[in-house]
Amino acid sequence: MSDKKLSVLGILAAGSIVLALLVSQYANKSKPAASGLGAFIQGLEPANVHKIVVKQGGNTVTLERGDEGFTIAEKDGYPAAMKVVNNLFTSCSDIKTVELYTQDEKNYKDLGVTEADSQGMIEFFGADGNSITGFILGKETETGKGTLSYGRLINDKKVYILTDVPWIQGTAVEYTNQDLIYVKKENVDWVTVAGPNDSYSLVSDANGEIVTLKEVAAGKKQKDDECKQVLGALSTLRFDDVMGADKAKDLVFDHKFNLQMKNSTLFNLELAKKGSDTYMKCKVEFTDKKAVTKEEGVESQEALKKKEAKLLAKENALKLAATTEGWVYKLPSYMGTNLTKPLSELVEDIVKDANDANKI
Repeated sequence: MSDKKLSVLGILAAGSIVLALLVSQYANKSKPAASGLGAFIQGLEPANVHKIVVKQGGNTVTLERGDEGFTIAEKDGYPAAMKVVNNLFTSCSDIKTVELYTQDEKNYKDLGVTEADSQGMIEFFGADGNSITGFILGKETETGKGTLSYGRLINDKKVYILTDVPWIQGTAVEYTNQDLIYVKKENVDWVTVAGPNDSYSLVSDANGEIVTLKEVAAGKKQKDDECKQVLGALSTLRFDDVMGADKAKDLVFDHKFNLQMKNSTLFNLELAKKGSDTYMKCKVEFTDKKAVTKEEGVESQEALKKKEAKLLAKENALKLAATTEGWVYKLPSYMGTNLTKPLSELVEDIVKDANDANKI
């Protein structure tokens, strides 16, 4: 065979190798498996899920099903908010595939779909402890503008481009109902505050607009705005963190804040300071012990509404009492300040008129 023919054969062989490589690379970035959008997670039944593990940003959240819903393992079994858990199921079920992008594991790291490189992952487990399904979310696509991401199902090599991707909440406290107490100022009857060095009490008028400090010494007057802040300290009380009471043995709860509502709900708060942080224990009771009974004859609508309101208030008080029993809450700094104000910050000197000073 001539050298010229050998050269031609060599060129053809090299071309075949290049073509094979191109075909291989193209195969690893296949076209959409089906036209249009498809469900990423199929057949997920919330009733069959007994544990959910969420990982994001180095944090792990474990939600475990109990008798009354899910609890959070990383928060000593504190109840998870039903609304948040339901939203988790819904948002995961709403994720859709746009197209199949690759099945080559060599691309996983660049796409962010390994567990270590991901934007987050969620896995659902059954009562037997086995995985039902789960997924890993990777990087956003270059053309996605924040709406499209790479992702794959756990134990599946296929990486998809996804849309309708939810933000994964990565801290355990985000799965709680952080809004703990809500009391309208017009519903407050009185407040008492006691600290290591002093104590005082505040009472409110029918609308909560006029707040009166009982302990005002001669030559002093109350600061109306400061008094209103204390009276309204439970208007929207939320927490930043929570832990079991057995983990708070080093805290000294030497502040008391008691609030009586006009509907007979009584809040007894114990507060502890540690550096700039404020921690709270909360006890709730319903002080009206008289049973609600049906009167003989036809009762007026007004009487029925009063009884209904009392039963609802009692139910809410008992429910909150059960929720807060055995827990210690870390409060935002401004809320801790309002709950532990000393008496000295609620009063000021009465400034005498110069003309009065000159009078004999």
